[in-house]
Amino acid sequence: MPRWTFEVTPDTLSKAEKDTLAQAITDNYVKLGIPAFLVNVFFHENRIGNFYSGGKTPPNTVFFVLDHAARSFPNEEARLAFIDSVNKIVEPVLAPKGVKWEYNIYEHPADNWRVNGMIPPVQQKELWDQWMDQNEAVKYGEYLAK
Repeated sequence: MPRWTFEVTPDTLSKAEKDTLAQAITDNYVKLGIPAFLVNVFFHENRIGNFYSGGKTPPNTVFFVLDHAARSFPNEEARLAFIDSVNKIVEPVLAPKGVKWEYNIYEHPADNWRVNGMIPPVQQKELWDQWMDQNEAVKYGEYLAK
């Protein structure tokens, strides 16, 4: 949580561009109070003939999915601000290349989210701050067994 999964055609993004996107995505969540170690970014390259858009296998196309667990947008203003932040992350990399991009954001129930078998302590500030400060899942009490 969160997980971004990019589906791209080969050579659409360089290693440097992937690095840039992954760091900007991570930074965006860290400023929202989410530890960097929880931000996951995947790039799946699909050979020509294995990725279709509009019934054709297009060059320079990116489709990505954002999966969020544990948090949902508290209101429309927050949702739109987040979408704006997504566009500000990807547009500088994709637009100059003439890449067509499309994405969806999915919000999953917090009850299904676990890290190292633990319920992440999102609602327990002191414990969550430990996760932020140490940038890792810190074991704690009874939640290991749930």
